[in-house]
Amino acid sequence: MKIKKITILSFLALLLITGCGEKEQIEENVVVESEKETTPKFNLKTTSGKEISIIMKKEGWEFQGLEDKVILLNFFGTWCPPCKAEIPHLNTIRSKLKKDFEVLAIDVGPRGGGLNSAEHLAEFKKEFNVTYPIVSGEIAKRLFGAVSELNPSGSIPFMVLFNKQGKYVQYYIGMKPEEMLFHDISTTIKMK
Repeated sequence: MKIKKITILSFLALLLITGCGEKEQIEENVVVESEKETTPKFNLKTTSGKEISIIMKKEGWEFQGLEDKVILLNFFGTWCPPCKAEIPHLNTIRSKLKKDFEVLAIDVGPRGGGLNSAEHLAEFKKEFNVTYPIVSGEIAKRLFGAVSELNPSGSIPFMVLFNKQGKYVQYYIGMKPEEMLFHDISTTIKMK
């Protein structure tokens, strides 16, 4: 009985550290480009209706609608236990650093593929007290594909940190300790 408990606890600890490992199949052409622009642009709408555009430029990403903030893109699934477990930690960090920092949660959709409904995401946001913006839909999935080089396994939770100038700082696969994230984000805020 004791060995069974140790095995179960070891499995749960491994799951929290490595994240949910379902792969998403995403098309090779991961961004929509207009005829006039060759710079990839993602037009996103949060669950509360706010419009955010992410433009991928060589010198850094531009986060229209979230200007002058350190950004943590948080790719998650509503079905993923580690993704749910990290919500209170991200809420805490966001409340402490709100002036200079924002979490932008990117829903990767249901476990079997497809898209979550607006109603499902609203219920999820309320049930888990998510205080930061969430985006979903095909464009959000394409954004996940755009950063897939950093995360070839497609595991979630998966987070990518950008400084105030939109330059990539680092990424995280799996759930990370709140203290570590807070330190990295605080350090990034102080960077010029």
